[in-house]
Amino acid sequence: MRRALVSLPDGVWKVLDKELKGKLGDGDSEVIRNLVIAHLTEKGYLLPTKNHPSQSSQIADEVEMLDMMVNSLVEVMEERGQIRYSEWESRLKKKIAERSGKSQ
Repeated sequence: MRRALVSLPDGVWKVLDKELKGKLGDGDSEVIRNLVIAHLTEKGYLLPTKNHPSQSSQIADEVEMLDMMVNSLVEVMEERGQIRYSEWESRLKKKIAERSGKSQ
C-alpha cells in the first residue's frame, strides 16, 4: 500500500467534516480513501476482471461471512440457554435505530 500527502482547500475540508465523516468513514484518511475508491469505481477504473473479484464483491463476501459467524454464535448461545434469539434481535434493532438517529 502506498501513502500520499494531500493538501485540500478549506471548502473541501468543510464538506468532508460536515457531510462525509460518519458516512464514508470516521477519520480524515478513511473518508478521503473511500471517496477516491468510490469515484474510481463509479468511473469504471476499478471494474473487476475475470481473475480478480471487485473490492465490493470481496467486501460483500466478508460481510456475509461475518453475518454467518454472528448468527451461528447466537444460535449456540440460545441452545445453551444463555440468550434468547428474540432478545438479541430486539437489542440489535434498538442499536440500529440509535445509530441511524445519530447519523441524521
